[in-house]
Order: sequence, then C-alpha cells, then structure tokens
Amino acid sequence: MTFKRVFGTDVMSIRDDGRTIDGRIVPYGDIAQVVDIHPVSGKIEKFPEQFLPNSFTNAVQYATRRGNAGFISLNFDHDEANFYARIGYATELIEQEDGAYATFRLYEGRDLEKVQSMLRESHTGLSCKFADIKPPKMLEDVVSHVQVILEHVAATPIPAFQRAEILAMRGSDQDDQTISQMDVERPHLDEVRAWLESMKVPST
Repeated sequence: MTFKRVFGTDVMSIRDDGRTIDGRIVPYGDIAQVVDIHPVSGKIEKFPEQFLPNSFTNAVQYATRRGNAGFISLNFDHDEANFYARIGYATELIEQEDGAYATFRLYEGRDLEKVQSMLRESHTGLSCKFADIKPPKMLEDVVSHVQVILEHVAATPIPAFQRAEILAMRGSDQDDQTISQMDVERPHLDEVRAWLESMKVPST
C-alpha cells in the first residue's frame, strides 16, 4: 500500500485542504508485541497481540445504528485529558478484508496547520483504544481479539502495528469519497501519473 507515501509530499496538494484523513486503524492478522499494565497487579506485561478478521464488525454496526461515527475521536497519543489533544472525529468506520478503516475530519482552529504537518511528518501511525466485547482467543500464544468496541483512535509516531497508518489527507471537495469507494490497491494512479507528466521538462 503506497497511498500515504505517494500523497505524503507535494503531490498531496492536488486534492488536499488537510482536514479529511483516511487511515487503516487496525490491520487484520498482523502480530505486534504489546506492552500493557495489568489492571489489578499494576505490573507491566508484554505479549503478542493480533486482531482477527471481522473483529470490528460490532463497532461498525454500532456506528451504523447511531447514524454516524462521530463519537469516535481522533486524538494525539491517546491523550484524553487535554482538550486540545482531540484533533478530530470519525465520519466513517468500515471493514475491508485486510483490516478496519476509518475516515476522520479534523477540527478547524489556530493550530490546524501544525496538526496537518504533524500528521504528514511525525504522527503518521494510528493506534486504537478499544474494549473486548468477546473474550480474546489464544492462538499459538498470541492474544487474538475476536470482537471489540472502539473508544478512540490516536495519531502516534510509533504505532503497535506497522500497517496501522494514515493513508491519505484529502480536500473538502472530495468529502463525499470514502475509503469504501476507493480502489485500495490502485489509489488515484491516473491522477498521480498526470501530475508526474506535468513535471517533465519538454524536450527541445
């Protein structure tokens, strides 16, 4: 998946006002080493973790029943205490074969340009705060989440899952286009080709 890499530089200006963000919030089947604090003992625990296919089905259905996904906030680094760390909200939550995806809308404000820059340059990873609504399975010593509910998504420079990442930043004129409408394997290649062609120096 090269969508973020392609649109992470000047090419992004083709379709970007910087306020609509697409991302893969959880890749299905990837295994990550997680560090967590035990809720009772307070001890630090390290264990391998993965999300099984369709583990976000309930979360997607819940958002559908509510009529929107706006209750899912986009934060910086899981910070829920700082009002200014809440930088946006989800407008859509969907599942694909390879993972769960979301579209977010950034809030307007005096720090919008800084937020845009951070999401392009440093905080390009995504991490979910979630709760299990079905007990996880142990598959070959890997904690495997079966069904979860989503609380918020955090933009972070070091996501637990490498493929949990921001895939695109796009403009208000494209707000009606969501990840479910994209060709995930061939994202806007015609547009990229046209941009590259425009950069060629004419031969003399």
